[in-house]
Amino acid sequence: MAGAVLHVSTDLANVVRTALVTEETAATDGFVQRLHPTVRLLGITALLVAAALSSDLAALAGLLGFAFVLAVASRVPLGPFLARTLTLAALSGVVVLPQLVLTPGTALFTVGGVAVTESGLAYVALFETRVVASVALVTVLSLTTPFGTVVSTLRSLGAPTTLTTLLALTYRYLFLCFAELHRALLARESRQLRPRGFVAEWRELGTLSGSFLLRTVERGERVERAMRARGGARPASPYRRPRPLGVRDGVFATVVLGALALVVLA
Repeated sequence: MAGAVLHVSTDLANVVRTALVTEETAATDGFVQRLHPTVRLLGITALLVAAALSSDLAALAGLLGFAFVLAVASRVPLGPFLARTLTLAALSGVVVLPQLVLTPGTALFTVGGVAVTESGLAYVALFETRVVASVALVTVLSLTTPFGTVVSTLRSLGAPTTLTTLLALTYRYLFLCFAELHRALLARESRQLRPRGFVAEWRELGTLSGSFLLRTVERGERVERAMRARGGARPASPYRRPRPLGVRDGVFATVVLGALALVVLA
C-alpha cells in the first residue's frame, strides 16, 4: 500500500512538472509562439475541423506532416510531443482495431482463422491517421500557447466573461490542488517509520482524504475572499495586451487556407 501511495504522489508531481514544461516551451522563441494568438487559435482550430471532415488518407497524412513541421519550427521537445501523440493514438487504435475483421469486404489475409478485410484495413488506417493528425495539432497548440493566452483569446473573440473566468480559475485551482495533495502524501510518507497493516493503511488514507477535502474547501474560501478584497466582482481584465498582426501571421493564415482548400477538393 505504501508503494501505491508513493506512486500516486509521483504521478501528481509529474502532472505539475508537465505543466511547467509546457509553460517553458510556450516561452521559447519559435514559429508558432510568435504568431498572433488569435491567428494561432483560429488557424489550428480550422485545421482540426479539416481533419475531422476529410476522408482522404493523403490529405490527413499531409496535415500530420504539417503538424510535425510546426512542432519542429516551434522548437517543441520531441519527447513530450511524441509521447502525447502516440499515447492517444495507441488508445484509439485499441478501440478501432476490431474493425479490421468486423468490416465486410475482400479478405486480404487470415489471422487465427479470422479474415482481415481490405475495407477494414482502409477504415482503420483512415481513422488512425485522422486521430494522430488531430492529436498532433492539439499538442502543438497546447505546448506553444499558455492557458492564459487561450483564455484571453477566447475572451477577445466574444466568449462570455463568466465562462473564461471559470476556465482560468479551474485550471489554476486544479494544479494548486495537485500540489497540495502531493505535499500531503509526502508528509504522510515521511512520518511513517514502520510498515502498517492493510486496514490501518486504508483507515489513514480515509483520514487523509477527509483532511484534504477540508483543506481544499478552506483554500477555495480564502481565494474567494481575496478576490472580493481585490475587486473580484468586476469583470476580469484580459491576460495579454492586443498587438497588431504581422507578416508571419499572414503566411500562416495563407498556408491554413491552402490546406483547407486541398482538403475540400480532395
